Amino acid sequence: MVHAGNQKIKNKEQSPRVAELREELRRKIAAHTLNAGAHATAILGLTLYRRTAPSACYPAMYEPSLNVFVQGRKRITLAGTTYLCDESTFLLSSIDVPVVSQIMAASENVPLLSLLLKLDMVVVREILSQEEFHAPDGSSPARGITIGKTTVDLLKPFCRLLDLLDAPEDIPFLSNLIQRTHGNVNPSSSLPRVDGDEPTSIPETASISCRARTNAR
Repeated sequence: MVHAGNQKIKNKEQSPRVAELREELRRKIAAHTLNAGAHATAILGLTLYRRTAPSACYPAMYEPSLNVFVQGRKRITLAGTTYLCDESTFLLSSIDVPVVSQIMAASENVPLLSLLLKLDMVVVREILSQEEFHAPDGSSPARGITIGKTTVDLLKPFCRLLDLLDAPEDIPFLSNLIQRTHGNVNPSSSLPRVDGDEPTSIPETASISCRARTNAR
């Protein structure tokens, strides 16, 4: 059985500011991804994604990076543990890790929208070394992947970063300045709270399908 990394997350009310920034980031990503697929940007290491249909399981390699999801739902499996990413989720990869991915919820009208920012290992180590950094069960830096809930401190720099796509002349200087602020974000305030010891289960039929497709490659 495959277990979800974000087990029984409390549905705490998000602050109005978080919802506002999430919607702002969603609009910005949508405006720069008119067609389905991966969209490289003029900002080094930043890629925007629009997916318009659910997918079968497929193998992928995650480099050190920070992923932010603002719409849709995706499942990522690493070493038997499954992480469910939705519109309120970020995913931090600290090393190169092979995973199995599957887009769970996406359509033409409501596409999956996300971004990926490749990170310098110095930035990754700075984030992971913070004293108050705690990951939920199954979501640990030692596994190479950490998942949590987006906050104002995380969303605001990304909104500023995407603003630069409309001012390309400012990208060489300001993009590095904005990206450095991500190293000062305290991830512990973003991590989901976990209640109880029982993990949330992924349907066994879906798990078997993922394993079969992975083994066939």
